[in-house]
Amino acid sequence: MDQQPNFLNDPILNKLLDKIGVEFDPETVPVQPAPYALPHNCFLNVQEKVRRDGGQVHYGWAIHETNLLREAERHAVWEDNEGNLLDITPQETGEEEILFVSDNDWEYTGKRVDNIRVNRTDNPVVDDFITLCECVHTITSYGTEDENWQITLTPPVAAVYELYNGFKQGVQEFIYRGGRPYSPCPCGKALPYRKCHGYKLRERVAQDLALLKEHLNPPPANAPA
Repeated sequence: MDQQPNFLNDPILNKLLDKIGVEFDPETVPVQPAPYALPHNCFLNVQEKVRRDGGQVHYGWAIHETNLLREAERHAVWEDNEGNLLDITPQETGEEEILFVSDNDWEYTGKRVDNIRVNRTDNPVVDDFITLCECVHTITSYGTEDENWQITLTPPVAAVYELYNGFKQGVQEFIYRGGRPYSPCPCGKALPYRKCHGYKLRERVAQDLALLKEHLNPPPANAPA
């Protein structure tokens, strides 16, 4: 009997797969960048590959790992007529293969999709970092995106973005310096992080996003109070 690949026994990876909610197991897919393929442009790269060479687009998730996270990113690879998968998009770090999970029920429509993340450490502050990553993505979804993937935000949205993106970066730096829930808050106050900037973080983020949504999509003037 073949030995099960080690990544299938990874509890953090399995937690991520549960959060994604896909039915397929991860598999390794070789990377062979096409000459015309651009980094971070997998969907259009594969569409061009299909136009040139046939086959089809195969959607799913590319699985990444950092010191803090296991992270799933929406991704497209090329599927040939025999069902073999190939990643034709250049990888910035030069990998020769990626860890990939099929999810062909989804289709790219031109809108950005946030990554899905799980904490791979024993530090609860990393969960706050994940919350802030999700928050920043939600804020940018209110912007308009041009053909070069540049996002333009209106001044009110940009102000909220700058606030939370700075907060996210600060929390990430705090974690890398060894910060934990009851370490001194990096803001300089004589309080632990959990009782200062980390206090009820998820609830505060949800409230601010709800206020932003209400500001951008106010109810009709004749709506009941």
